[in-house]
Amino acid sequence: MALTEEEKETVIQFDEAGQTAFVYTASWDMARNLKKAGFAPVKKVKGAWWFEVPRGSLTIQGEKDCLTLGGLG
Repeated sequence: MALTEEEKETVIQFDEAGQTAFVYTASWDMARNLKKAGFAPVKKVKGAWWFEVPRGSLTIQGEKDCLTLGGLG
């Protein structure tokens, strides 16, 4: 059974004490992009991937500024 667009979620989880973020995705596109960026999944089950990435490698682009998550904490 194929997932709907709403079910193809991506979740990024980190705390302020660590420098590692965990990325869960059920999106083939997001998993492919993470792999192309050089990250290997640490866990994979049918239709879902978990990646462990350095927090500093994640950025959020806003209208006014770009936030690097590694700068938090």
